[in-house]
Amino acid sequence: MPVPQWLRRGSSFAKSTFGRSTRARRGLAACAVVLAAGGLVLFRAPHGVGATPGIPYVSPPLIAEPELPKLPLTPPATGSNASTFSGPGAHGSIALSHSKVLADARQTLYAELQVQADKEDRKGVHAPLSIAVVLDTSGSMSGDKIEQAKESVIKLIRQMDDADELAVIRYSDEASTVVPLGRVSEVRTQAIARVKNLDADGGTAIPRGLALGLNQVSARSSERVRRVILVSDGLDSTRAQAERLAANSFERGIVVSSLGIGLDFDEGYMSSVASRGHGNFGFVKDAPALATFLKRELDETAKTVVENATVRVTLPQGVNFQRASGADARALGNGEVELKLGSLFAGDERRVLLEMESNGTSGRDTMKFLAHAAWDRVGGQHADVDVAPLTVVATNDPAEVEKGRDPTVLASAASVTASRRQMEAAEAYNRGDVRKAEALAEQSIVDLQAAATAAPAPVAASLVNQAGSYTRAKKGFHSFAPSSVEAKELSKSVVQDEARNMARKAY
Repeated sequence: MPVPQWLRRGSSFAKSTFGRSTRARRGLAACAVVLAAGGLVLFRAPHGVGATPGIPYVSPPLIAEPELPKLPLTPPATGSNASTFSGPGAHGSIALSHSKVLADARQTLYAELQVQADKEDRKGVHAPLSIAVVLDTSGSMSGDKIEQAKESVIKLIRQMDDADELAVIRYSDEASTVVPLGRVSEVRTQAIARVKNLDADGGTAIPRGLALGLNQVSARSSERVRRVILVSDGLDSTRAQAERLAANSFERGIVVSSLGIGLDFDEGYMSSVASRGHGNFGFVKDAPALATFLKRELDETAKTVVENATVRVTLPQGVNFQRASGADARALGNGEVELKLGSLFAGDERRVLLEMESNGTSGRDTMKFLAHAAWDRVGGQHADVDVAPLTVVATNDPAEVEKGRDPTVLASAASVTASRRQMEAAEAYNRGDVRKAEALAEQSIVDLQAAATAAPAPVAASLVNQAGSYTRAKKGFHSFAPSSVEAKELSKSVVQDEARNMARKAY
């Protein structure tokens, strides 16, 4: 089996800092041989909107570097300190980054939670839906943009099942209901006619439109899968208000997705609304691609398998909760942390990273971590699952601590931390602080490469791929003036990809 071109001596990868690591090159070469020998292609594009078939991926004209295959979410954790669980409609795992900690020292610990909705569980089944489309009709949408957006919404209306429920909201300076929520079979003709008559004028009052859309679906039965899709091409100064609306609605079981059109919207604002609403965030350069985004939202919502997915983790004495990504996290007291994931569609893979600190003062040799998972399966059943306890042992031997590390969990921690930092880099870049953006990207590259040297080969491949993405972004930070078209595309691509990676493995 020949060595892949990207691993050969003299290649740009081999000349890189990571590529000069003998251990890393051997591990990745072995991975490549195994994949090739098995005749398998495990390529997977990023989970962001641009990776969805039919939605163009927006990326600036940067110099491409060799990329490794992008692999699917790893199977349930097989590290030395992991437990798996399953129930009707979903299954998952929880793994700790360490099995041993130093007895008299502070130490960072991670818990990686993975939950996947069963792929075949909803095959051929269409969940009952209530969807509200909240459409920007401000003056900046005038011309071809509003016409194309109307065509996309009309296409969605025609694609929906008769038994689905639909509402259409418009907003500019004010918000109004174009089509009140009703069964598609009863409102389809009227809805299409009213959407055709929309025009564009005025400012952009996002919270007013979002609130009206949420009100339309909030009164519906919890037996329906409810989603609000916010569309905007602009920005306003009400981010905190919109975030609160999305977060409060998620608590009531309503998912909020957001899509930015063009290059003038605030990606920080729109991605944050989707994050708090546990929906999708994406951007498209022009309105025609809106139709594909809406179709994906319809398909995902219709294939929803579980809702109200929640995991409660009880930390032992001496371990403190720091923060979490990928879920709404709340400390309940007595060491209990509640992680809310919301809904998952068929085959959906979610990752939650819990960051903790062992303070070394528990006075106990063994610390026990408990977890309990619960969710509602669409159509009836409720799952309550106790996860097998995990233990961490205190020791005075640093070598034992090193031996007890789980490199796969630590790799996920490095990936999520890098994504958080890269989003900060994009914000700095938007403010014109190019030096800070480049420095943050460089730090992430270094950290990812270091984590890859200790990770199993397939996981190392994804980290190298993520580092390569940051290398290209760093070149863009350096090359493009922050106010340029290329810079706007770059910033929005970064936010889109990293927001996705913090909830689902995207590299």
